[in-house]
Amino acid sequence: MLLRFDPFRDLDRVSEQVFNRQVQSAMPMDAVRRGDEVVISFDLPGVDPSSIDLTVERDVLTLQAERRPARNEGDEVLAGERRHGTFARRVLLGDTLDTEKVKANYEHGVLVVTIPTAEVAKARKVEVGSGDSREAIEAGGSETKNGAGSKATSSA
Repeated sequence: MLLRFDPFRDLDRVSEQVFNRQVQSAMPMDAVRRGDEVVISFDLPGVDPSSIDLTVERDVLTLQAERRPARNEGDEVLAGERRHGTFARRVLLGDTLDTEKVKANYEHGVLVVTIPTAEVAKARKVEVGSGDSREAIEAGGSETKNGAGSKATSSA
């Protein structure tokens, strides 16, 4: 599961309140659970795929990418609203995700990161016995104790 707490987002909110302006993320993302995996999509238009650095350390996914201005020498800038430079984003991951099997694909300006759910976190079917469960449990427990005791006796 993806953790919803993001301390960097809280920092953006605080700076928005302090400076009374909209703080826009240079790397907006969507995250969805799709079956037994979490899919995170990051908008990275104009980013050279070779500049993308994606790492996972413990429960933190870190994405760093660089967008360079598409300007030639001698260009006169009439408007310069697109952000350029190096951008980074951290996403806190839950411990139910298998961070050893992260996959990423960059296409059409969108980086899609897929993280499967860990096997131990997947739902399992539990067999339910019938009849008097207490008697069955006690009988199974005493057989195990007696069986272990008789094996110990016979090997001695």
